[in-house]
Amino acid sequence: MTATSRTRRGRNARFPSMEALGFFDTPAEATVTYVASRPMPVPSTFTTRPLAPSGDMVQDLWDSTELDAPPLLDWKPTVLDRKHLRRQNFRWSRVFLILIIIMAFGVGAYWLYQSSSTSAAASVVAVEDDATALSAALDGVSEIGKQLSAPDIEMSLSASDLFEVDDTARDLFEASGDLPGSETAAGTIAAEAATLSLNASRQLREGLAYRGAVEPILLAPAFETDPALTDLATASLEFSEWRSHFDSIRSALPERVAVALTAALEDFSSGLETRQGSYLDAIRTNDRNGAEAAVRTLESDLETIRGLMMTTMTGLANEVDSQIDEAQALIGRLLA
Repeated sequence: MTATSRTRRGRNARFPSMEALGFFDTPAEATVTYVASRPMPVPSTFTTRPLAPSGDMVQDLWDSTELDAPPLLDWKPTVLDRKHLRRQNFRWSRVFLILIIIMAFGVGAYWLYQSSSTSAAASVVAVEDDATALSAALDGVSEIGKQLSAPDIEMSLSASDLFEVDDTARDLFEASGDLPGSETAAGTIAAEAATLSLNASRQLREGLAYRGAVEPILLAPAFETDPALTDLATASLEFSEWRSHFDSIRSALPERVAVALTAALEDFSSGLETRQGSYLDAIRTNDRNGAEAAVRTLESDLETIRGLMMTTMTGLANEVDSQIDEAQALIGRLLA
């Protein structure tokens, strides 16, 4: 297609556009006229319409297509007056949203502060209550501790009192961990008092149980020393039964409660074979004096071990009393 455009008066310009694309038939010619107020580098409107069908589908579609210039080709920025530039146009919805967020953060921070203060005050009150209860429980077990070094145990072990010390001490220890950072010193004192109380309760319980198990087997056995009133088989059976009971109790004793006393019991047990032999030989030979001497030696050795037991229990009782006194002193500082 050859387009003719009149650019200047008396001069025509040819645009052999379709020939450049390979179309060499003789299409209808169209004249395109540009009307503009001033010269422009790119035409604002370019429209091609066929004057008559050419019989070629491609040619017809091409000629019927309207080509428009880009919509923003003629756009230019608008010049605003100075007074429009000074006008502040706020989005009040966003301002209100920012204010609401700031207020929410402020309320949340205040609530957290109040909650922390309330929790800290409640933790302090809980520590004071648990410390008071522990002090009362320690007073209750102080009398039980005296039975460790008493010549004879006149009262039965009340496990409920010791369990009360354990429970209140654990409560105090847990409450000390809930104290705020400003109460670090009070938390340390409470934890130390709880630890001392638990140790005292444990040692008191183990000491009383140890003495209650050992003391009966330290009593002198009632062996017959008159050969006329017994025979070898009976005497051997009685001594063997006593020895078996002694060893069963001794082997079940804990090792950490009274180490020296446990070692003395083991030495005594290892010598029972010799003592039994001396006693039975005296019975077999109708040696009453020999049988009495063997029984007296056995009683003396048992009494010596009992004296060691009392010394050990006295030392353990003093240690328990010292721990209770120290725990009470710490509780006094905590409640002051």
